[in-house]
Amino acid sequence: MMETESPALAHRTDLIDLASFDGRRTAELCSDYLEKCGLETAIFDEGSLQTFVFFTKPAANVKVQVQEKDYDQAVTRLIEFEKEHPKLVPFIYSCPECGSFAVEYPQFSRKFFSFLLIEWMSSLGAFPKRCYCRKCHSTWPRGHRTEINPLHLERHPDMFVPPPA
Repeated sequence: MMETESPALAHRTDLIDLASFDGRRTAELCSDYLEKCGLETAIFDEGSLQTFVFFTKPAANVKVQVQEKDYDQAVTRLIEFEKEHPKLVPFIYSCPECGSFAVEYPQFSRKFFSFLLIEWMSSLGAFPKRCYCRKCHSTWPRGHRTEINPLHLERHPDMFVPPPA
């Protein structure tokens, strides 16, 4: 793999997040698959951020990143990867509303420190932590799918457009 040996918090700003995974091993398998398809990838693990800043058990914490120009092809390849490896589907997050792989957990912004107070209140039980889709902005309780997202079985054009950063 090209960039997976970089420090865990070295988020590549020249690449965009393609998908979120629960485990590094699944992310590495996906990254290897994408690289065999000719796409540059990097892996970013925000587990420490989730643990020590958001005070939450890491989930959807390992991100596979790709170049923005390759996003459409990477989504296509990731859907192929899901179909070829159905046992790994529970470890790959996708939005139940729009099918996007652009999922974050917990649903709080990573851009501003003011949201940390809200996150800390959530950790104390003020309100539940949820998954968040950067594409359609829907939220849902964290849970694992056991089947391929039905939206991945048909081509939905919007799913292949990169989400906002």
